Amino acid sequence: MKVWIVEYIYDNDGSVGVKTAKVRAPDYEAARQFALGDAPALDFVMSLHPESEDQFLGTTGIRAREMTGQVVHEVPDPDDDLEEDDDDFRA
Repeated sequence: MKVWIVEYIYDNDGSVGVKTAKVRAPDYEAARQFALGDAPALDFVMSLHPESEDQFLGTTGIRAREMTGQVVHEVPDPDDDLEEDDDDFRA
């Protein structure tokens, strides 16, 4: 049995809902059938992938929030300050 990761994006009464679940199934089609039956809403899209050490959970949710204008985090580039400060440096 493999472990599969399912990420759903769905309509949650007018807002975007995101759900992540794990499914144990022998193959993709069995996991897909279970995931379809466990969907959180009638209207949804989902991604289904085998669990991996290389994956980043939440990627689908982050993309969904970005697409709807709800940016999750904006991390400033620390080098931006250094580049601006270097212009003002006088010896």
